[in-house]
Amino acid sequence: MKTLSLCKAMLLAGVTLAAPVLAQTAPGNDARTTGSTEPQTAAPTDTAPDVADIVVTAQRRPERLQNVPISVTAVSSDTLKTRALNDLSSLAQVAPSLQTGNDNTFAVRGVGTLAFSQSLESSVAFAQDEVNLTNSNLVTDLFDVAQVEVLNGPQGLLFGKNASAGLLNVTTTRPQLGHYGADFDLEGDYRDKAPGNSDGAIVRANVNLPIGERSALRVNAFYNYQSPVVQFVGPASGRVDLGQRRFAFRGKYLWQPSDAFSLYVIGEYGEEHGALGLFGSTFRSLGAGSVNVGPQSALGITPGPDNLQLGGDAGYFRDVSRHGLQGKMTYTLDNGIEISDIAAWKGFRRNQQIDQDFSAQDGANVNAARTKFDQYSNELRVALPAGDRLSGQAGLYYFHADLAVQNQIAGNNFLPAFVLPTYPFCVGATAVAGARPPVCSVSNSFFLGNDHNITQKTDSYAAFGQLTYRIVDGLQVIAGGRVTHDDISIDLVQNTGRYFVPLGIPFSGSQSYKNTDFSWKAGLQYNFTPNAMAYGTYARGYKGPGFNDNAVSQTGSLVVRPEINRNIEAGVKTTWFNRRLLFNVSLFRSHFSDYQVQSIDLTTNAFVTQNAAKLHNKGAEITATVTPVRGLTLNGSATVLDAEFKDFAGAQCYPTQGCTNGTFNASGLRPPLSPKFTSTGQAVYETAITPDGMRGFIEGNWYHRSAVQYNIAQSPGTRFGSVDLWGGSIGVRGDAWRFSVFCKNCTDRRVPTAIQVENGDAFAGVTSYYQQFGLNSFRTIGLQFGLHY
Repeated sequence: MKTLSLCKAMLLAGVTLAAPVLAQTAPGNDARTTGSTEPQTAAPTDTAPDVADIVVTAQRRPERLQNVPISVTAVSSDTLKTRALNDLSSLAQVAPSLQTGNDNTFAVRGVGTLAFSQSLESSVAFAQDEVNLTNSNLVTDLFDVAQVEVLNGPQGLLFGKNASAGLLNVTTTRPQLGHYGADFDLEGDYRDKAPGNSDGAIVRANVNLPIGERSALRVNAFYNYQSPVVQFVGPASGRVDLGQRRFAFRGKYLWQPSDAFSLYVIGEYGEEHGALGLFGSTFRSLGAGSVNVGPQSALGITPGPDNLQLGGDAGYFRDVSRHGLQGKMTYTLDNGIEISDIAAWKGFRRNQQIDQDFSAQDGANVNAARTKFDQYSNELRVALPAGDRLSGQAGLYYFHADLAVQNQIAGNNFLPAFVLPTYPFCVGATAVAGARPPVCSVSNSFFLGNDHNITQKTDSYAAFGQLTYRIVDGLQVIAGGRVTHDDISIDLVQNTGRYFVPLGIPFSGSQSYKNTDFSWKAGLQYNFTPNAMAYGTYARGYKGPGFNDNAVSQTGSLVVRPEINRNIEAGVKTTWFNRRLLFNVSLFRSHFSDYQVQSIDLTTNAFVTQNAAKLHNKGAEITATVTPVRGLTLNGSATVLDAEFKDFAGAQCYPTQGCTNGTFNASGLRPPLSPKFTSTGQAVYETAITPDGMRGFIEGNWYHRSAVQYNIAQSPGTRFGSVDLWGGSIGVRGDAWRFSVFCKNCTDRRVPTAIQVENGDAFAGVTSYYQQFGLNSFRTIGLQFGLHY
């Protein structure tokens, strides 16, 4: 009732809430036609200060946002440019229901996948150009984007594989028939409060070439360089790359020989080098008796919330290459029925290394991983005409993925080098067969460590459909279902290396698992007028099974069961005052069962992925956009969230928590990254400044997030208080060019992307904390320049 009371209060004050969560034609670009299936935003004209219509593809077809019975946050490419939002980690600043973590992990409405394992997919799915990318390493920076949509709640019926908590839906710009054109954007960034005055540059280039009257080619190129935001201290013996260098190329070809048939092909390749924002961990605090006190002091590092120094004597780097090819064939029958088929191949290769002890001594110098991943998917869809009394779509879906991972964590626990070859450690010793102490009979590679060799295969088959039937004018019923059959298998070999202290048990084995599930959705939608709509839906979301890729017994099951979400949602979407005010609100309540999560087994010192019993969330989402006078647009949105675990026995304790066996029941605790209140806001004013069409604009934005916990056990040091981030931009533009100056996080609020308990100390019963920072953790001042032909 507390949440509902607050929602009522927010409804009364909704127009005053802040947040740029609706797509708009922001200063810098005019809306341009980009193809019939691409979301677009109609630009407000100088003679009509109304709220622009927003077109989304939340139901796999272009529809007006105000007529879609889903809670959706839509962000246009112009909004991304105006606010210099270049990667997915920054999307939370314009979508209050979304929280971002490390390595492209997301939470929607306080629910995400709390696991480092590559053997699980995310509860928040990611789709780009209608293809689900099931591994976070496939996701790259935003470039040549037409629109980003954050879909709240389960979305698995129409969007391929998994989406039990929500979905990020990215649509890139399609080639334009009969149009020669080019875009060029340059951005320079400067972070004056980061060590070494961190800077960066981003370059984007797009060329659109017609090939005859019925086909066109669009080519994209992207480059992003950012220098480190933390300072490396220590005598590194390996490669240290704490910055970021990313580049990518994408070619898109559209052939439309007739109005009935089209072929759309996309090929892409990209690389990423550097560990910025992912592995640059610094010590936030060290507990009494921490083994890290001496090594950090020796480097002159003082742990603390503002510690931006990272120690090491081994390598820090991350290299990823990505590739992909997809094609979509579409044929429209004379009666308006559309038949389409989308086939796709996506993959990546990753090689990374972290000096796990963050010091100039060998505590755990090795944290190395090599990953190879490829996924193949095909979706056949039949869509009924949108304007008929019965509309909707149905189809068949197939997915296959191959995952291969080799990783090792190892080190010598800060022991002096001269004692390591001696008995009993025998690290690098000359082994004498059958010898007795003090002569070594074995030769260990490290004092402590573990290693894994994982091969996993995933096959998923589905038949799906969702239909809408108009009972009478204005009233329609929604019903859909999806039958999914998952068949997964894993081959796991672990701890084959020689360690004086193995972190886990030796294991070699294969396991498989099959599961068939029926997920569904039902609801009603009523359009009171063309400008007022209400809806209510009940949905059963599904996320497929996975594996625990770290065995803790010789006979136990590695299977992580499917995750289920039962979600009820009701909402109202309205426009008022001759389209000068848009106001939407949705209420939701979800019950997750068998929630997939990761913790540490303190008995074997191993990460374990498991099913938490239950997780519940409820709350409200509100958005408002108003154009009070010509040239001025105010956007606002907020999310109120109440989330908690229910009966979660087996959650990992933090060392000083006082648990008897290293675990406890987390029932009643909020999950990580689930703030009670989040809001964002933006004001944009644009006006003509010369008679020949030059226009000037000024923009300001604000993001607020209440306090969050970064770990499940809510250890005191992982709580981070409320956050307010301020930004803005000012600039001018003409018909074919744009120049602006911007500021992000102008007050330099040092917000970490993660705060975690340091595992090495935790094994010894000491509570220490490390933190990670990203680009958004520092004030960033920059320039943007763009050309359009």
